Amino acid sequence: MDRPVRPSGFTLVELIVTIAIAAIILTIGIPSFRTLIANSTVTSEVNQLVAYMHLARSEAIKRGRNAVLCATSDGQTCSKSIEWQHGFMVFADLNKNRTKDADDVILTVHQPKEKRIRILSAKSNYGRKTISYYPSGMSPGSTATIEFCDSEGIGTSKAVIVSNTGRPRVSDKRPDGAEITCN
Repeated sequence: MDRPVRPSGFTLVELIVTIAIAAIILTIGIPSFRTLIANSTVTSEVNQLVAYMHLARSEAIKRGRNAVLCATSDGQTCSKSIEWQHGFMVFADLNKNRTKDADDVILTVHQPKEKRIRILSAKSNYGRKTISYYPSGMSPGSTATIEFCDSEGIGTSKAVIVSNTGRPRVSDKRPDGAEITCN
């Protein structure tokens, strides 16, 4: 007695329905994933800058000398630009002129791996190119605001705001409550 052979596998209709459901899930999921990656990248760069601010402040206190955090594109000199996305460095400012001289000691340099993040010193404070720390831990001058934005316009923008006491804080808004625009 032969039993009838039952075909195994999927029918064409089942396969088309499965592919349609997968396409819908991917259509919904991929933009959310891009936003997640953009937010994560911005947060990572914000955390890097805050860590360098803490380092500059602690080095100023430890060494009993001014320490400066500045934007750099070559890792050796401070740039004259308000754009910080090319990198930043901390150095011990021996003569207190806020400029990297030959006798000043570079403590550390950060060159971002991710090029899609725009990091700008806010124009509301005339675009700070350096953030200095006194041996007391204080940061002279006006409150500094450094803004972080995804260059593709995806994700949430953030700002690091440094008060005159030298303490950095992270915010989703500028100090005056305005939205972060990075322009």
